[in-house]
Amino acid sequence: FFTTLLFMAPFYPMVGFTGVGNFLLYWLHLGLHVLWQAYLGQMLAYLLPTVEVATIFGALIETIFFLFNGFNPPASSIPQGYKWLYHLTPQEYSLAIVSSIVFGDCPSDGDGSEIGCTVMTDTPPTLAQGLTVKEYVESVFLMKHSEMWQNFGIVIAFIVAYRVLGLFALRFVNHQKK
Repeated sequence: FFTTLLFMAPFYPMVGFTGVGNFLLYWLHLGLHVLWQAYLGQMLAYLLPTVEVATIFGALIETIFFLFNGFNPPASSIPQGYKWLYHLTPQEYSLAIVSSIVFGDCPSDGDGSEIGCTVMTDTPPTLAQGLTVKEYVESVFLMKHSEMWQNFGIVIAFIVAYRVLGLFALRFVNHQKK
């Protein structure tokens, strides 16, 4: 978590994000995401016979996950037959957390200075006029600020699952030749 703090300290204000609470949430998420990726790598290293095979398999899994995380194509455009893969993809929940922290926060009692409250201009004709960034993210990418804590719970569940599967692999998988 310390290394992610070293990254976040200059990054967060440099890209124009504001708010101490949002900074801490973003930092918590980034720390959990890095931990989760490390546990995925450990699990694959324990399961597969060589580091090279684990690296290739990890790259393949991550590529598939990134294809279906709901960014490109947007979640609302993913064909119905592939929605199950979208919901199974761990990165979908991680991306939803980041998007909801930065772009999905527009409190009704706030002053409207948050990025999520900004009204989008020059939108395509397929979108409604006067759409805020928060409404756009919710309608196109299906990433809602109200689901942020649920997504945090899902990310933590993936961390625990990868860790437990990695420990089982460490205990029961043996690649030594007899």
